[in-house]
Amino acid sequence: MPERHIRVQRRMAASTDSVWALFADFPNLASHWSGLRATKAIGGQTSGVGARRRVELKPIGSMDETVTIWEEGRRIDTQNLPITSVPFKHAESTLTLEPDADGTLATFDYRYVPRGGPLGRFVGPLIDKMLTGTFTDMLAAADAAARSNGSER
Repeated sequence: MPERHIRVQRRMAASTDSVWALFADFPNLASHWSGLRATKAIGGQTSGVGARRRVELKPIGSMDETVTIWEEGRRIDTQNLPITSVPFKHAESTLTLEPDADGTLATFDYRYVPRGGPLGRFVGPLIDKMLTGTFTDMLAAADAAARSNGSER
């Protein structure tokens, strides 16, 4: 089954530092974004390469994410292993933040392999559409949270 790729971008009014602070709080993404049921740390490491979290998805399912690249203030990559009720075998993500005029350009890349062989090929475009909306919402929520924390420009 071929890998699928989704990319969403958002120009944020919030500063790069304030947006980074939200995503660098790795185990607590759900406290900034209502698109998840919950997130929590796995183990004692909560930042940097090797940090892990359990993500409880809406409406069902969960996955474990492990940080594979951590470039302070700029980039976080994760490897994502679904545990239950998730329609893909594995996934990887890359979040990059770049200063952009008075704010931040955030780019979120998501690569995944659908489950289900030939059926996965059929449902892949539907999953892409759902994930694109989900990740667009995540970046919008991060922008709003960063601005409301009073750390914006």
